[in-house]
Amino acid sequence: MASKGPVEPAGAPAAASAASAASGAPSTSAGPLEAPLQAPVAPPRLEAPVHLPEQLAAGQKAPLLLMLHSIGTSAEDIERRTDWPKFAAEQRIAWMAPNGPMDAQGRRFWDAGPSCCNFTGQRVDHVAALAELLQRTLREHPELDAERVYLGGISNGGFMAHRFACEAPELLRGVVSISGAGPLERVTCRTPKQLRVLEVHGDADPIVSYRGGHFLNMPLLPEHASAAQTFADWAARLGCRGDAVPGDALSLEKRYPGNETRVSRYGSCEHGTVELWTVSGGDHYLGFYEPSPREIWRFLTQ
Repeated sequence: MASKGPVEPAGAPAAASAASAASGAPSTSAGPLEAPLQAPVAPPRLEAPVHLPEQLAAGQKAPLLLMLHSIGTSAEDIERRTDWPKFAAEQRIAWMAPNGPMDAQGRRFWDAGPSCCNFTGQRVDHVAALAELLQRTLREHPELDAERVYLGGISNGGFMAHRFACEAPELLRGVVSISGAGPLERVTCRTPKQLRVLEVHGDADPIVSYRGGHFLNMPLLPEHASAAQTFADWAARLGCRGDAVPGDALSLEKRYPGNETRVSRYGSCEHGTVELWTVSGGDHYLGFYEPSPREIWRFLTQ
């Protein structure tokens, strides 16, 4: 298994890029918010091919998985450099991965709120754009099951998955964020009927810290919520009662020994369920390769 997947560069290159952005030099990675946010404009039309399972029987409907890339990467990276497309084909899952628009520094991004990752202050509404894409796709493809739509994202895509699930939960059955975080600011979310929410996070993530803080651990960049706060906030939104309880540990990443992933969940929730999977010693680059897709899909579709 490769040690890194299709996400923004980590470590020294990203830190140097952020520093150059602070000084006004050109940057190819995340820079500080240099312009004030303005009111959103009409969403750009997103396009994405739908990859349908082969040989669907007459009247059979397939679940749909929508996948969101990280800042500076693309849908093509998801397709070519992860196990998700192969897994989807094997499990007869329809999938699609749209490309986010370019920001002022030439990086594809999703505006998931103040924390990540509209660093150049463009006027966009990516919740509306993704909702329109989903609704149009379901209209055009009657072989897709509108009751089984799932959303997943990595890093910036994970932040966006949380925001979309907050604002448009009626379109989803389940959502997974890998190395992302929920809103840090106070938000009012729509109450879902039933929604399954999963946060997967490494406790040694140097880019989106498990404990919260500044993006890339750079004080000039925006702050984001911790994995624990993200977990607790969703528990409140879903009407969970009592305290979180541990589940059986998982072997999610072959790079780490044993059952390295600790599971925490709420046992009784009125509007769904939420779990936090903590990868012990895990970095930012998680969820790309087997057995991760299989374990994540099992949670989403239980």
